[in-house]
Amino acid sequence: MVVTSIARRLLFFIFYNAVLATAFHWDYKHEDEWPDQCQKGKQQSPINLSRQMATETLFPSFIFEYYDEIYRAEIKNSGHTAQIQLKVAVKPKVSGGGLLSTYVLDNMHFHWNSEHTINEERFPLELHLVHYDSTKKSLAEALKVKGGVAVLAVFFYLSPDSDSEFDSLFDTLDQLNKVKLNEVKPIERLDLGDFLPRDRAGFYRYEGSLTTPNCTEGVIWTVFTNGLPISSKQLKIFSNLKTESGGNIIKNYRTLQELNDRKVQIKISPIESSTASHVAIPSVLLLYVGFFIVGDKL
Repeated sequence: MVVTSIARRLLFFIFYNAVLATAFHWDYKHEDEWPDQCQKGKQQSPINLSRQMATETLFPSFIFEYYDEIYRAEIKNSGHTAQIQLKVAVKPKVSGGGLLSTYVLDNMHFHWNSEHTINEERFPLELHLVHYDSTKKSLAEALKVKGGVAVLAVFFYLSPDSDSEFDSLFDTLDQLNKVKLNEVKPIERLDLGDFLPRDRAGFYRYEGSLTTPNCTEGVIWTVFTNGLPISSKQLKIFSNLKTESGGNIIKNYRTLQELNDRKVQIKISPIESSTASHVAIPSVLLLYVGFFIVGDKL
C-alpha cells in the first residue's frame, strides 16, 4: 500500500509538471516570468555591440553550401514571430568564419525591432538564421551541447524603395492573418542568398543564448555588420501579424542582456564605406520606424 501510494504521488508529480510545461505561455510583456536560464543565465542574448568593446580577429571566410539555390518553403505565424522553413531534402550548410563545425540551417525567423543593437541603436528588423551542428540529428539535440547551435543575424535598414527580391515573401506574409496561428502558407520561390548581405566579410562573434524561452546557452552568435534594405510598407506587414490573444505583434525583441565576463570579437570588412552606409542608420530613421510601427497602437 505504501509503495502504491508513493508510486501514485510520483506519477501525479510527473503528470503535473508535464502539464505545466505544455501550458506555459510567454510573451514579451512579462520577461521577468520567463523560466530557466532566462533569469539565471550569465551568457544571455541579445547584447549591445560596438567596435570599441570588441577584439579585432582575423577569422577565415564563411563557406556557404546550397545558399545560392531557389527553394520552396513554408512560413507561419507562431504568435511570436514569422518563421520560415525550407521544404528540401538536402539542407543548406555553413562553415568557416571561425565556427566550430559545419552547421545545417533549421529555420529562419524575424524580430521587429532588432534584438541586438549597435552602439545602443536598434534597427527596424533583425533576421535570425538558426543552424545546428551537422553531427547532430536535430536542433533539439544540438541545444544540449555547448556550441551545438550557430545563429546568423542580419539587420535590415529602412529604405525608400522596396526590394523586389522579397516580393514573394511579403505577398505570403500578408496572408498569414487570414489563417490560424501555426498554419503554414507555401512560398513557391525563395532565393536564400537574398537573405544574406552581399558583403559578408564583417561580423561580430560572441557566445550567447537563444533569445526566447528557455533561453538555452552555448549558442554561437554571428551578427553581420552589413545589412539589407526594407521599405516602410514591407515593415508594416510584420507589425500586422497577430499574437495568440489576437492583438498585433507590436514588438518581439528581448531586452538587452548583460555582457558579464564574455568576450566579443569582430572581423572588420575591408569594404568600410559599404559597411558604414548600411549599418550606421541615422537615429531619426529609427525614431520614424518606431513611430510607424507602434505610434497608432499605444
